[in-house]
Amino acid sequence: MCKLTKGRRLFLEKLIRVKYSKTGPLKYISHLNMAQVFTRALRRADIPMVISIGFNPRFRISFGPPLPLGISSKSEYLDIRLKEEMSLGELKDRLNRVLPLGLNIIKAKEIPLSSESLIKVIDSASYMITLKLKFRKETIDFRKKDLIDEINKNIKYFLSQKEILIEKETKKGIKNINIRPAILSMEAKEHKGQILKLELWLSIGPNENLNPRYVIESWLSKFSKTDYIVNIKQICREGLYINHKAVI
Repeated sequence: MCKLTKGRRLFLEKLIRVKYSKTGPLKYISHLNMAQVFTRALRRADIPMVISIGFNPRFRISFGPPLPLGISSKSEYLDIRLKEEMSLGELKDRLNRVLPLGLNIIKAKEIPLSSESLIKVIDSASYMITLKLKFRKETIDFRKKDLIDEINKNIKYFLSQKEILIEKETKKGIKNINIRPAILSMEAKEHKGQILKLELWLSIGPNENLNPRYVIESWLSKFSKTDYIVNIKQICREGLYINHKAVI
């Protein structure tokens, strides 16, 4: 929809915040490639997009904090700008018809045009970490009831450290980084057979986007058990938040 003013068309621009999931093999697609995937999908779905002005015009889209490679997600976000009215249900349906398997639009909501970018406002993320336990002794009871309590005591000790240092490769070489300030909470939630699930909350922002794998690997390096070995099976981003509330 547009208005005519002195022979010029003024578009009623709409800012739409979109929630989507990213699973399966697509978890190995980079953040940069995701922009290309969505640009193609928006074009194929014939979504009435606002296009930037300049030598290299592009669709006006912006994403939330990058998802580390190899991690799936139930809660990713992007903002798109429409140049005319369109029902949010139709937007969702059109995109889901053309997006590749592994990307699924969950929800869409119109937000004020003055809204700050996702990168600026999202301040925390939650992850579900699935671990596989490999027991060294056949006598170990897989149903051991106090295993979660034992692991949570270990996690509490791990988080009691003032510094948790990891080595990170930067443009200037290897650098020691203290990741403790970024860890909001970590807790063992579920144990069934050889599978153990942990919930991890991290702070996140324009200058902070810690890969949860670094946290788990650092914890496991200090979690020395003679009865069993722990390996990371899967990491999934469960949610992104603004002041402890879901983005939309």
